[in-house]
Amino acid sequence: MIRHRQLSGPDGYPATWEIVEGADEPIDSVCAWFAEHKPAVDEVVAAEGALLLRGFHALREASDFDKAIRAVSPRLRDYVGGTSPRERVLGRIMTATSTPPDWSIPLHQEMAYTTDPPARIAFFCRRPADSGGLSTLGDMGKVLGLVPAHIRDKAEAHGFRLRRTLPSERTAHRKPGVKKVWSEVFGTTDRAEVDRLAAAKNWETRWLDEDTVQLYQEILPATRRHPVSGKEVWFNQAHFFAPACMMAWAEGDAREQDWKELDAARHRDPELLDDILYGNGETITDDDALTLYDLLKSVEVPLALRASELLIVDNTLVAHGRTAFTGQRDILVALINDERGPLT
Repeated sequence: MIRHRQLSGPDGYPATWEIVEGADEPIDSVCAWFAEHKPAVDEVVAAEGALLLRGFHALREASDFDKAIRAVSPRLRDYVGGTSPRERVLGRIMTATSTPPDWSIPLHQEMAYTTDPPARIAFFCRRPADSGGLSTLGDMGKVLGLVPAHIRDKAEAHGFRLRRTLPSERTAHRKPGVKKVWSEVFGTTDRAEVDRLAAAKNWETRWLDEDTVQLYQEILPATRRHPVSGKEVWFNQAHFFAPACMMAWAEGDAREQDWKELDAARHRDPELLDDILYGNGETITDDDALTLYDLLKSVEVPLALRASELLIVDNTLVAHGRTAFTGQRDILVALINDERGPLT
């Protein structure tokens, strides 16, 4: 017999289901319980934005996480086209973003720069950090209400477009900021295949040289409506990829060398930098980008994930991030399509 009680976290989320009976049940019983409670899980995540499941001792490894999350959200997906460095662990189970531990990760909605972002993202803690490494969550409906009118009006009129510059493995050292290479983004070392895959996503490619490709992704709305509640939220990463925000991020983490590299590139080789454009081709100003960056920082709610805990986040309603840490933090991730997505 497995029983739980529901608790509320800071600011009302994440909602938490704490196991009060049956914590030692084997993984097959845990998965059966997940499957039985799928409707309730769906309801809570859609209403509250996030659900933390705490107390199952059988959740230890990637295989346990894979079985449990598929029992409640079977439509997992890959990360083709994503911007963060990750490693595949088991099937569709991946590591969380593997930037160095002295990097924080600003709040963001996963793959908000694509036409088909995941509906949810699930996190499983195999090992918490020795210090720091807090997961951060942010209410993106609240953010929408805080965006200054002049930024919101322009963003809603034109939408946003992400421009990414991706090096090869040979030239990754030249790229300031996140050094993700195009062979990892597209899963190929063939330039022609990169062009084909990009075109299939309605992205434009511009090869700066044989090792570096610049992607102009599709123009997307700045806001999004939740498919269940109809709630409108701020849904983009303008605060993440604008060069001024990358520099503010490095400064906040005390990453002096990264800040210097970004500053040098802005003056000497701006084509190496990622950037955010409005749909009319105009670049977002530093002042407006930094306003959004500070706004996102202001809504962060910290959460210390413990070993064996599983967090399911609605990727429209709630953004996620991470604080810097020390130690061997080990968090696994599953990206989840909505009920209409392919069953994989």
